[in-house]
Amino acid sequence: MEKIRQTAKIQTHTRSALLAAVLTAAAAFFASFGKILGFPSSMNVALAALSGVNVIPAFLGSVLAYVVNGSFSDGIVQLCSILVTAAVRIVFPSAEHKDDPVFVSLVTTGAMMLFGCVMSVALPADTYTASLRMINALLCGCIVFISLTIKKHRSRSGVFDLTGINGVFTGILYIMIISTLTAVPVHIVNIGRIFGTMCMLMAVRKYRNIGGAVVGALTTCGVLLCMPSLARNTLLLATSGLICGAFLQFGTLIMVLVFLVVSLISLVAMGVNGDTFTMFTDLLLGALMFIAVPMPLIKRAAKRVVGVKNSVDLVGQTTSSKLNMASRTLGSIRGQLSMVTAAIDKRSKESSLSDRVRSCVCSDCDMLGLCRKNSTAVDEGFLKLEKIVCAYNNLSLDDVSRNLSGCGRKTLLCHTFNELYTDYVTERADSIRMREMREFLNEQLSSMEDILSDLSFRTGQVRSVDSQLSARVRDHFSNLGYPNVKACVYVDENLCQRVDVFITAEFKGDLVRLTAALSEMIEYDLDIPVIVRVDNITRMSFAEIPKFCVEINSFSASSSGEYSGDSFEIFDSSVNEKYIVLSDGMGTGKRARLDSMFSVSLVTRLIQSGMSMQTAHKLINSMLRVKGWEESFATLDIMRLDLNGGTAQFLKSGAVQSFLCRDGGLKAVGGQAFPAGILPDCSPDITEIKLFDGDIILMTSDGVEDASAREIVRYADPDDKLSSADIARKLGAKALSQKKNGKQDDITIIVAKISLRNEK
Repeated sequence: MEKIRQTAKIQTHTRSALLAAVLTAAAAFFASFGKILGFPSSMNVALAALSGVNVIPAFLGSVLAYVVNGSFSDGIVQLCSILVTAAVRIVFPSAEHKDDPVFVSLVTTGAMMLFGCVMSVALPADTYTASLRMINALLCGCIVFISLTIKKHRSRSGVFDLTGINGVFTGILYIMIISTLTAVPVHIVNIGRIFGTMCMLMAVRKYRNIGGAVVGALTTCGVLLCMPSLARNTLLLATSGLICGAFLQFGTLIMVLVFLVVSLISLVAMGVNGDTFTMFTDLLLGALMFIAVPMPLIKRAAKRVVGVKNSVDLVGQTTSSKLNMASRTLGSIRGQLSMVTAAIDKRSKESSLSDRVRSCVCSDCDMLGLCRKNSTAVDEGFLKLEKIVCAYNNLSLDDVSRNLSGCGRKTLLCHTFNELYTDYVTERADSIRMREMREFLNEQLSSMEDILSDLSFRTGQVRSVDSQLSARVRDHFSNLGYPNVKACVYVDENLCQRVDVFITAEFKGDLVRLTAALSEMIEYDLDIPVIVRVDNITRMSFAEIPKFCVEINSFSASSSGEYSGDSFEIFDSSVNEKYIVLSDGMGTGKRARLDSMFSVSLVTRLIQSGMSMQTAHKLINSMLRVKGWEESFATLDIMRLDLNGGTAQFLKSGAVQSFLCRDGGLKAVGGQAFPAGILPDCSPDITEIKLFDGDIILMTSDGVEDASAREIVRYADPDDKLSSADIARKLGAKALSQKKNGKQDDITIIVAKISLRNEK
């Protein structure tokens, strides 16, 4: 089975590499048609320098384009430069600087200038042509530097910021793309203006008037750079984008119609010429593409490449840093408290009870010298007296006479032992109590540290925030009659679009209609929200429909037939996060039921409030230790399913192993750890696995033997098409049958069946 997977992985990698090579060759083919002020563009050279291992396909695509276009001699400089780039790639295959923006751009610029000078000497050219070759070389190196810099920033931060110099870089790249597409030899229409129109309308949709005007002006620059004769009519894009942005609130269709009407009026006002009808055709085709192309698909692809940061993101990053700093401060204080505790414990190792008595009674005794000569016997006698008084809480004169027969102060020694013993016990009790208080304070600081770390982590997970959509969501809830709404539309670390809404009331509307309205507003298919209410605050968490779906069912049986010591809860923390919490209380009956229900209920509430499994476990461990005078503990078995990222995380504290059934094989998940509530520092076992289509996960209590659990392989055959409820019922029957002649215990079986969601 492993060999089959490895073979499939190799085949997938091969197909991906082949597809990348074909796409690179196609891109180089079209880039080779580019023109800059009528002179052959060097964008195919920049593409080859950026293509990495696919530099040879880029060369072949360029050669084919020059042959088709009949301009092979005009592309000699570009082809030779690509070959130099390929040679550098081959000679230095593992060099650290091969992806360095400065190094690659200098190599590309140097090659272009070198062959440009050689071409100018071999075929004497005028000053204008020689100058354009140098400018072309510098522009090519600039594009390579900009592209690699953008890639470097993107890989380092996970998000490319469109503000500042990065926005300038993006604008330059956009101009060169439009210029290259404008030169593609397609009759009747102009690819560059069509693509520019579509991008301009997307910018209007995202950034309204300003976005439309800026992208329209950049599109004009790109067309001007390639074909100055077409720039006059293209100038209207900036004006049309500025005007149609004001009509976005009336819907996409109205905005597009306004854009076409304004553009038509502008074309007529400029005067009809040979490019008028072509220009309007380009605008019409670009608008149709804007309407026809699925916007969620475009936005999903854009999230992976760009993303946007704004002041809201900066506030989130600052908040995350502050929470992290507070967490580290508590950790430092906890460390200092531990040092103080260790120092106090070291100092508290004071003299024993017998040492105190000897200090009071023997220090001025006339027989002290004699006792020192016979120190071994005297030490043993005092030690025996200390054991007697500690065992019986009192010491008699006969005890002193029997163990220290040579003592001249027997009565005083007996009285001092009894008197100091009471003080000694009181001091020891106070010392133990203070030590326990320091330990609980240490646990509380540790829990607070973990809580702040959880909040910092969740705040830092936000990749980008859309402030405009957040404002629209707030307005929508305000129109529904909910005041003081707090809403945030953001993209998380898994590139999942999410919407969190907090209202100071209980939501009583139609959730289906609300979800549909928000989905249309942010242009993503959202799932029904997960709602958590604490006091008068309600949190509604929306998210994209996840990639995976899960079917969960259970089977339970009590050993006594009345109360089961097992408790479990299945709940959603968000649309993409599902949790299963299983707990087995100590023993059976009501007491075990109380401990397990207590643990499951608190874990559920803590996780729903935003804490991690580890922090919830630590708090439960502390609570169980102080719940009562009697010993109280319970196992904890928590599974977190990330249905968007496709992972399952297990936390086991005293719980038995779970089982993953995949492709007919069985794998045990989880290790050994103490139950919660036994020890002050009870570290759980944490395991994480990757999910695949068809996986079945089995969680059980310790009432189910391994032999019964492993029967899941028989019922997990994909040809049987058994549901999770059928599998749980069959496993439950098997577990009960194996328990007939043995000691009965509570049985709980939870089966989770994972599957990929069918995307239409």
